Amino acid sequence: MKINQRFIFALVNYFTITTLSAQTTLVGAGSSYSDIFPSSTPVVYDVPGGGLLSLTLSNGSTTATRGLWDLTAQGGANATIVLSLTESAAQVSLTGSALQFGISNDNNSLLGLLGSGTSIHYAWDAVAYFDTPGSVLSYAADTHYNVSFAVDGNNGLLSSVAGLTPSFTFELIDSLGNTLSSDSSGTLINIAGLLGTGVPTGTVSLDYTLGGTVPSGPIGVRFHGDAVVGATALSLGTDFATISDLNITATPVPEPGGSMLIASVGIVLLIRRRRLGFC
Repeated sequence: MKINQRFIFALVNYFTITTLSAQTTLVGAGSSYSDIFPSSTPVVYDVPGGGLLSLTLSNGSTTATRGLWDLTAQGGANATIVLSLTESAAQVSLTGSALQFGISNDNNSLLGLLGSGTSIHYAWDAVAYFDTPGSVLSYAADTHYNVSFAVDGNNGLLSSVAGLTPSFTFELIDSLGNTLSSDSSGTLINIAGLLGTGVPTGTVSLDYTLGGTVPSGPIGVRFHGDAVVGATALSLGTDFATISDLNITATPVPEPGGSMLIASVGIVLLIRRRRLGFC
């Protein structure tokens, strides 16, 4: 009986490639979570204040659920002069195709009313767990995960200007809010740092590899933005940053024993062929 060398190599390659490339899209086009940014009412912090003459700076927050997301808007200011109310407050929105961190009003006269040197602290938080009944995404052992998303801060507060100290981060989390460590960037991902100094727009791609220990509960993501805004930055616009095209894929990591077995089968067959003088 003759054993064809090409057949052996094809068989080994087939099983090896199949094992390495069995990638599944968990979040994104073609998955059960292809539409995760449904258009909805924005979550806006309601800055306290009122009366005929009042000035208010507040670091309070508002949290509400929109679809998969728990959205938090924190911080703002208002000034009431007689009957005229000028207000700027943190706002988180789902636009139908993206997640947006911004402010409800960029009225540049507000900081003038609040006084020289005044700055306003804004913060934004968005957490989503992929736990829709019937389509719960749970972590699996020995699996490689890739998370990617597009960032657009080109027209907003991620622009490099004086008087602004922004931060923008991402975390992959379990059901308890514990963070997973990426393969190269730790647990707390500095999005602005990955894009580059002064670069407000781009695509972020992160890799995570799980071994035998499986985190609890469904897969989750957390985005957080933070900025202290002075007079030079408040007039930039109402957008801090926009996140779109969020994709998560999973690829099984082949067990060393399985890979060795496939390779061993090929080697043994080749050795046998040569010893028996098969063509």
